[in-house]
Amino acid sequence: MENLFTIGHSQHTIDYFVYLLNKYSINYVLDVRSTPYSKYAEQFNKGNISVFLNKVNIHYFFMGKYFGARPIETSLYSEKGYLDFEKVAQSERFNKGMENVILGLERGNRIALMCTEKDPMDCHRAIMVSRAFDKKGIKVKHILPNGDIQTQRQLDNKLADKYFPNRGQLSIFNYENIMSEEEYISQAYRKRNEEIGYRIEQKEILAI
Repeated sequence: MENLFTIGHSQHTIDYFVYLLNKYSINYVLDVRSTPYSKYAEQFNKGNISVFLNKVNIHYFFMGKYFGARPIETSLYSEKGYLDFEKVAQSERFNKGMENVILGLERGNRIALMCTEKDPMDCHRAIMVSRAFDKKGIKVKHILPNGDIQTQRQLDNKLADKYFPNRGQLSIFNYENIMSEEEYISQAYRKRNEEIGYRIEQKEILAI
């Protein structure tokens, strides 16, 4: 099965964006934005990007319905009002989207999930969507603005280093509270989720 890629369009020119896609032989771009429009980078509005990619033989599909970061179901939000990525990843719609992507990978397609943010660490495409694919054993590679690759494993370590920088320094005073590396990583994803997850009003959560 092919690797799954992700990319943030940021404020790239269309030509440079296509260069990055071609560098990794991407032939399908799946747009995971909830709202496929940008007033700061209109070249990536749904109508514009789909037409341009089609001209260079790259297929474009909007999949915000499955993977978007702003679903309307309040049941998918935490008590604090932010979107709970783990709840979304367990939803029927999200998993239906995953099945379609996996089928595309099995057919040999080179697929990239596209969102806005240039840094995967700041984007739900990596913290929510790619994380779910990774748990299913699919290798994910994030295309960075300079054309380099960051793997999901590298992102795991980056997150763990951010939130638990001293996790390797065992202490006889807190030994019983030491978590495994996997647990540190899971907690780091949850902390990042809370920081970047889309928020709705508390009263909307209380109304469910």
